[in-house]
Amino acid sequence: MIAHCLNPSRPRRRGFGLIEMAVTGLLLAVAMAATLQVVGWVALDRRAVERRERAVLEVSNLMERVASRPWDELSTEALVGLKLSASSAAFLPGSNLSLKVIPSDDPPIRKQIVIEIRWRDRSARTEAPVRVVAWVHRRGGSGR
Repeated sequence: MIAHCLNPSRPRRRGFGLIEMAVTGLLLAVAMAATLQVVGWVALDRRAVERRERAVLEVSNLMERVASRPWDELSTEALVGLKLSASSAAFLPGSNLSLKVIPSDDPPIRKQIVIEIRWRDRSARTEAPVRVVAWVHRRGGSGR
């Protein structure tokens, strides 16, 4: 047994060699690069979700203000002056607000309100818009 351990044709190895260290370093570098890519994708997705949430909040606030207006003030021309809040306009790059009021003369008398926000992502592509639709009925019955 002692003769087997002292066999000069097979030297005893201790620790890692240079090749093993290089492979380990390469594997760690690849793992770190992949992790950074995933973290970057998650950050982009999170930012997109935050923008969509902000757009939904802004549209719902605008809809609440528009729907509470008197019946005679509900027209597309009367809503031209409405704009996004300054913070939302800065948060949603290239934002575009669209407001429409579509009257209906069929009973019951009502008006359809459509509010839509569009914005661009980091690569200047238009994101899917956020659109809210509501119907406002004339108060005091369905008569004209």
